[in-house]
Amino acid sequence: MKDKDFSVMDRLQISQYLNWKIYIVFVLIIFSISTYARYNQYNHWKEHSALYFVDNYPAMTTLDAYIWLRHAKEYKNGTYYQSKKDKLRRYPEGTMKNNPVPLISYVIAKTSSLTGLSIYYSGLFLVPVLASLFIIPLAFYFYLAEMPMAGIVGSFVGTFSWMYYIRTSMGRVDTDLLQLFFLFLASLFMLLMYKSKRYAYIALNFILMFVSLFLLIRWYGHAGIMSVYAFLAILLLFMKGIKDKNILIATSIVTLILLALGHNYIYGIIGFMHSYVFPSKTVDYFPNIINTITETTHMPLKESLKYILSSPTIAAIGLVLFAISAIFLKMRIIPILPILALGLVAFKSSNRTVMFLAPFAGIGIGFLIDMLISYAKKSFNLNEYKTITVSFVATFLVVYGISLYSAIKFVPRPSIAPDIIQSFVDIKHKIKYANIFSWWDYGYAIEDIDGYATYHDGGVHGGARTYLIAKGFTDNSQQHLYNIISFVDKNGTDVIYTKIKNGKKPKEVVNEILNYKEPLKTKNDYLLFTRDMIPKFFSISYFGNWNFKTKKSKFGGFQRLRCSALHRNKLICEGSVFDLKTGTINNKIPIQRAVLARNGHTIMNQQYSKEGVILEILIKNRSLVNVLLCDKETFNSNFNQMYILGNYDKNLFEEVYNNYPTAIM
Repeated sequence: MKDKDFSVMDRLQISQYLNWKIYIVFVLIIFSISTYARYNQYNHWKEHSALYFVDNYPAMTTLDAYIWLRHAKEYKNGTYYQSKKDKLRRYPEGTMKNNPVPLISYVIAKTSSLTGLSIYYSGLFLVPVLASLFIIPLAFYFYLAEMPMAGIVGSFVGTFSWMYYIRTSMGRVDTDLLQLFFLFLASLFMLLMYKSKRYAYIALNFILMFVSLFLLIRWYGHAGIMSVYAFLAILLLFMKGIKDKNILIATSIVTLILLALGHNYIYGIIGFMHSYVFPSKTVDYFPNIINTITETTHMPLKESLKYILSSPTIAAIGLVLFAISAIFLKMRIIPILPILALGLVAFKSSNRTVMFLAPFAGIGIGFLIDMLISYAKKSFNLNEYKTITVSFVATFLVVYGISLYSAIKFVPRPSIAPDIIQSFVDIKHKIKYANIFSWWDYGYAIEDIDGYATYHDGGVHGGARTYLIAKGFTDNSQQHLYNIISFVDKNGTDVIYTKIKNGKKPKEVVNEILNYKEPLKTKNDYLLFTRDMIPKFFSISYFGNWNFKTKKSKFGGFQRLRCSALHRNKLICEGSVFDLKTGTINNKIPIQRAVLARNGHTIMNQQYSKEGVILEILIKNRSLVNVLLCDKETFNSNFNQMYILGNYDKNLFEEVYNNYPTAIM
């Protein structure tokens, strides 16, 4: 019995059963599928060109793309280094530019110069390749760990998991594209360092690991990850049992020097944890914007697993199998622990970190295949040809089955609707210089397409600046809105923090700004409203209604109704009849007020009672474009009155562009 038990256990031990040349074929197949799937999304774009192309601007599927594209254009035409400040961001103060130019912008600019493609198309066509590159170091990591199919299936699940595929689809010109690549590359070099026997190779792989991490920092930032890898690398060297103490001492000294050069890595980790794992309600006295950003929100366990595969059960099984594989990986699990830790953050906070966790679900499933193939090879004495055949068939069937629950057929939609992009283009032809006071989402696009300065954007938001813009939109006094713009235009927002540090309460400083008496110093300040801000008003109101004493807020917003055409003072919406003659819903529920706006200007404003909902009917020419319900506070807000209903104080504001309801300025 003991001999038999030993024999079974021996057959369950994984060994390297694939020739590396054959394995390269497996890797290239997965890499090709990953690349083609993303490029094929572009073919869908061409079939629906009206949705994805406006003039010379192909669609981007992330708002952040526009800052990298703008910097790439500036670097290519030689203007990037002409000023240390980016004067289009954080108006009027500006922001300091990265020096050197961001790596992603550098790569796009060089690709454009080499291929002759525009900056926009260079960015687009880089996406499929860059998004798939992580497959190579991941796959070979597990080949060296003697779990080849774990690397193959892990690569497939990683690249087609819902979170990663969405965040690296066509048009997603952003730093997500190479994060997994640099992390797995650094882990691969750490593993090679651990497996190396000659001191020269240990030193070489140690250096290459740091080079990978420096490139990651140049690509993405968040330098804190460097200290994690450095600690684990030193730990592995000690556990490896290197007898030469001079090597250990020298390595430790080099590590400390590298960590001291230019970055405070420990504070980088603390900052990451504070932002994503334990976000606070406030940042520097003002509401924390991270609490309203979708990608940073926490999801229940089941929902987080769905961001890996649409079957949370399969995803969970994969993660459990990976946990079991750790027994067989032994010390070889250490180099990938930083990536795993980032993925596990998804269960505590930011759902975007699921992209780091997804490969491990595939690795677990691939590990099971490795176990079964190793067992079959030893039990049935399979030769190399039969082993390759079994490996290919088993992996193909598993990968095909997983693909049914993956995002492989997903096609992204533009982050900015084409009619809004067209409005930006139209405004560019109409107005030469502008400082745009709007919500932050489209800041990068406005800076890139129009060349206008913005008060805040996707990288400069939150704190006093975003609070004041939200306050201006939610306040019911247009004079207050004017005063806010005038104050920030002349003073910026740094002075606000100075006042608070000198003893004034935030509420007192805000009241000073609301009653600021100085006129605007320039005629280049513009309010920009776009229709996407209607559903976003819920988040805008979170900031604008912030209570500094209780650190809580009162939400407001609009409920959009699906309605048929307005006919004879009756509007049928989702089975309910809104009677504008009697002021009732289904002849029972009272309507407090009904307002009809055509092309951004109110043409009917009927008060029915003191209680009930407020109904807003929006028409462009003769077409019904929107029907909204709101409460009294939202109705009286500057956003609603000026943008939706067109009621603005002509002594303070002037309309210069009207493409209602798409955009008004």
